[in-house]
Amino acid sequence: MVVLLNAWASAMNINILQGDQSVFTRDFALGGNAYTEALQKELDLPFDAAEQLKKGIPVDGATFEEARPVLRAVTENVLVEVQKTFDFYKATAASDQIDRIVLSGGASRVDGFAEMLESRFGTPVEYFDPFRTVAWDAKTFDGDPAEAVSTAPVAVGLALRRAGDR
Repeated sequence: MVVLLNAWASAMNINILQGDQSVFTRDFALGGNAYTEALQKELDLPFDAAEQLKKGIPVDGATFEEARPVLRAVTENVLVEVQKTFDFYKATAASDQIDRIVLSGGASRVDGFAEMLESRFGTPVEYFDPFRTVAWDAKTFDGDPAEAVSTAPVAVGLALRRAGDR
């Protein structure tokens, strides 16, 4: 079983695959904005500063070391929702062995997210690379290629569709 976890600003989507078939999906309203809001509240920061700090960029008024426990607390809340999803699926499934978890979305890049996920579920975690089979020149990309890999899956998937695809 492969778990696709798509972590965006306002929500996370979990899609469980058996072979090449989707067998279970769940969305929950907890995403990157929850990290920003927690930093704003706990460290008394304006939105823009909290957003930068979430990405590891130092800001006036707070250090990343001060932010790290706040980020980890939000990730713990996310992991509780992921656990609920897995528990519900396992109660109705013939197989409950998770072979790997594949991450995408900007919120999946929060410090410690992938490591905490891997530790909690004892399963290899990897980032989805939508460009793995697409020829492109990273030098022509204006920005951080790692960010493109985490935020571009939907755009790349849509761009690769053909007439008649479902």
